[in-house]
Amino acid sequence: MGSEQRAPAQTKRTKTNSLSAVKAFYNSAMQSAADRRAAGSLGRRVQQIVQHPLDRPEMRTALESLATTYSYQPASAATTTTTPYTQKHRDIRHEMLEHTHNIDREFVNKLAQVNSIFGELEDCVQALDQQCQHLRASINHTRSITANVATQASLLTEEQSELETRQDLAQLLLQKFVLSAKDSQTLQRQIDDEFFRVLDRLDRMRRECQGLMVGSRGESGQQGVSELLSELAQHQDQAYKHLLRWVLSQIRILNRDTPEFSMRLKQALGRLVAHEALFDSAVVEISAIRRESLHRAFITALTRGGPRGTPRPIEAHAADAQRFVGDMLAWVHQACASERELLDTLFSHSPSLQTQAQQQLLANVLEGVSRPLEIRVQQTIAELQTPSAVYRIDSLLEFYASMFASMCLPDTPFIRAVVQLAVLARDKLAQTLNALAETAIADSAHIAPTLDLPESLHLLLGALADIVHLYEGSTTMALAETESKSTIADLVKQVLEHAYSETRSTIMQAEGLAEYEKRMLELNVLSAVSSTLDASTYKQLDISGHVERCQQQLEAELVQLLKTKSHLPFDSIATETQENVDVLADAVNQFNQSLKTAMDLDISRLVSRLSNHMWAQEISQHAARKFTEEYAELYKQIRGIMEHGAGDLLLTPETVATLL
Repeated sequence: MGSEQRAPAQTKRTKTNSLSAVKAFYNSAMQSAADRRAAGSLGRRVQQIVQHPLDRPEMRTALESLATTYSYQPASAATTTTTPYTQKHRDIRHEMLEHTHNIDREFVNKLAQVNSIFGELEDCVQALDQQCQHLRASINHTRSITANVATQASLLTEEQSELETRQDLAQLLLQKFVLSAKDSQTLQRQIDDEFFRVLDRLDRMRRECQGLMVGSRGESGQQGVSELLSELAQHQDQAYKHLLRWVLSQIRILNRDTPEFSMRLKQALGRLVAHEALFDSAVVEISAIRRESLHRAFITALTRGGPRGTPRPIEAHAADAQRFVGDMLAWVHQACASERELLDTLFSHSPSLQTQAQQQLLANVLEGVSRPLEIRVQQTIAELQTPSAVYRIDSLLEFYASMFASMCLPDTPFIRAVVQLAVLARDKLAQTLNALAETAIADSAHIAPTLDLPESLHLLLGALADIVHLYEGSTTMALAETESKSTIADLVKQVLEHAYSETRSTIMQAEGLAEYEKRMLELNVLSAVSSTLDASTYKQLDISGHVERCQQQLEAELVQLLKTKSHLPFDSIATETQENVDVLADAVNQFNQSLKTAMDLDISRLVSRLSNHMWAQEISQHAARKFTEEYAELYKQIRGIMEHGAGDLLLTPETVATLL
């Protein structure tokens, strides 16, 4: 093995020496070739010179030039001058031949050296080839031995890389989906910002793990993710239960008139929204505490008033029904607004909590005041006697019922209680008005000869007028029109129609009154209604239609009454006989006497019992005109039958119109 190692070194040194010798030989050969090229050129020139005659002038000039060029120096100066050109020619030729032989010998020697060097170089190349073959064989042998080992090493390397990748993924999964011991302890300690941070991280981990569950393939992968989910869910349930216990402990501070709560309580409620059962528990507790607090505050405001007696207790104004009920409803409305603001602030970190849920919670809180309010309002309504006082309470209840309905859900105990109170007040108002109407109807059966209306009817109309006046332009009117509800105007119209219908029926059945007196009494009723109520209600009841109908009927009855009292034959005129002429003359005289005395045929006296003097004047004028028109027809007939006698006594229609 040592000789094998030394052989390449020796071969290397031999190769280096051979290369140096080849390089030196190459340089000397190149120099010899250059000299030979120069000598060959000179020889060719000398040969050309020798072959030409030497006695030519051109030849002599050339030889002298050549001698000058090569600086030829002869052996002695004496001979140089005396030597002829032929001798010079011989000497130059001899020297050139000798120089050429020397160059050839030197070239042959150099070639021999080159041959020797190439032989050594060939031996070195053969030695190198043998060494290379030996090395190739060793490498092939080593490769055949280590091929399996390399394959196994490659497989092991790949497996190691895969295991390292799995280890990194496992560490990332543990960091991402497994809570650390520190975080677990944080979820069991007091509620602070760190607790909410860990809780948010736990929620995020569970959502990402659920996404990983969807994307995982294979039973083993899904089982692993399922175990992670189960563990995270367990931590999350424990954390939220701990948070709920803390929230319930903090909610107790809400049992005050002006509660103050921390920002963390709002954050905690915002986190509990995602867990419906836990959040409902918190909401139930909040509603119960606030309901109790609101009930206590309402009772205090009713019985004790404000601090140091300012403001005074609401029950101190119980004698004034409108103020008493109004103060209670105003207090509840203010409390409702305060509670809504409190709940909005409390659940400001719960954007997913719908407005409907907040309204339901507010309605549950207001249940604390519904029963005390209901009892006191019912007692107040039961003690009211006048319709206007009942209407004022009804208006208050209807207004606040609409206000509360816009703040709470409609189908809640508190809203139902307020609506029932409004319905109770409306029923009480209808009952009171109907009682007045029944009294007026009963009194209309006993009418004085002056045809004056009973006082009960004036009371009914006055009460209705007060109610309509209060209702016109009020907020309850606008709300009723917007919501298409039954309005006070409908109730007034219903009561009036009933009272008018029954009163008219009673008047028509009254004994001891003439027909025209019944019509005048009906007109007096309509006049009282039209003068008491405003234009809108007057139009709704179609009073003008009833008035026009009654006026026409009264005018017809007055005309018939005048015709009867005139004793004139308006229906038929008998034939012209002496007996009939005498009867007709008596009737004309009697008619003339009645006109002169102005007793039986005085229309203005007949309609003087109408309460509306304008109507009385119009009716008397119309009746007189109609009677005059019929009298003009009769006058023509009588004048056509008898030219003398009764015809001369008969007054002209113009005179009758003037007298009437």
